Amino acid sequence: MTTPTTTTPKRPGLRAGSRTEFTVFATVLPGHETALRETLVQSMANPRTQQALQDIGTLHEDRWVLFDDGRRVMFCSSFDGSWDKYIDDFGTTVIAQNFDKSRGHVEGFPGIKDPHVKDWFMAHAVEAANFGCAYPAPSVKEIWKALEVHGKWSAGDKHPVCTCTAHCTP
Repeated sequence: MTTPTTTTPKRPGLRAGSRTEFTVFATVLPGHETALRETLVQSMANPRTQQALQDIGTLHEDRWVLFDDGRRVMFCSSFDGSWDKYIDDFGTTVIAQNFDKSRGHVEGFPGIKDPHVKDWFMAHAVEAANFGCAYPAPSVKEIWKALEVHGKWSAGDKHPVCTCTAHCTP
């Protein structure tokens, strides 16, 4: 048995502003293709998953792609902050159960609470050759705040920055 990495090595993932990309490839266990698909659908339909994503507040998006006739899977995401905190945050919410259920269908995943889990991710991660996005600077929380302000202004509230009464209503 190997010892988990105790120092923080360079983590994979290109950065664009506040965002870091993360891509993992894994081999699906033989006969687990359908179960993995069902698990992914159930995870995203679970309201607790959506609440956990809001509570964490750093995930811009994620996606799972099964390929090679369901024998391989690719997980991609982009997030704010450090890679270690990203993995740690997901290990402390209902998403930890989702990780274990979904990645339990791939070869060698030790479990999100296992001290070797970051080593597993590092061994299966591939840094993108290119990473771009339309809005690299704002974090997830800054985007949510901007959408909140826009929603209030669109609903007829006074523009949050302007103090005039003449032209700053929608």
